[in-house]
Amino acid sequence: KIMDERELRFILQEGEGLKIEFKESFDPKGLAKEMVAFANAAGGKIFLGITDKREVKRITISNKLKSQIQDVARNCDPPLKVLIDEFQSILILEIEEGVNKPYKCSEGFYVREGACSQKLSRDEIITLVVNLGKVKFDAQMNNDFSFPQDFDGKKFRIFLERSHLTAVGTAKRILSNLSLGKEVKGVFRLNNAGVLFFAKDVGYFFRQNVLTGVVYK
Repeated sequence: KIMDERELRFILQEGEGLKIEFKESFDPKGLAKEMVAFANAAGGKIFLGITDKREVKRITISNKLKSQIQDVARNCDPPLKVLIDEFQSILILEIEEGVNKPYKCSEGFYVREGACSQKLSRDEIITLVVNLGKVKFDAQMNNDFSFPQDFDGKKFRIFLERSHLTAVGTAKRILSNLSLGKEVKGVFRLNNAGVLFFAKDVGYFFRQNVLTGVVYK
């Protein structure tokens, strides 16, 4: 099961971001832009039936609509694979990070930056191609971190409070939705960003990220 009521509430609290996009209705051109933007970045999910203001409007789901969505994905260049699920008249489209970057739609090349999908200029497309295969430090999975042994639950709770997010579901599920962790070969791992946020001893994993202050008399 990909979604439940508690997880939907959490995603609505979190709002649109690097891996989350809300769309009120089916718009082929707009949908294609978001699909290639996610494929050119780190992947993500599109929720059809939710407005930009996080209002759940729901849509009429049919096999025809699902087929139209798959047509949009196939018409991207190169064609994209999209996984479709549904929950309470909301369609959830999951686009994985592409292995044949860069991807384009009829409107051009797009990439996900924060909560927006940005059209790429010629120079930006060249930079994207040059950087193919390079995973940013914060997104790299940390194999030295053991969950939950090295995980600081108190830091996690403080983070949720300061972010005004209500803890719904398990810590693993929340971390996954925040793009800070995922299952890797049956073992839950945090990426480096997650370790920097929630390690009990950050200095053990990244000595260069710890400042030591000394007071001289």
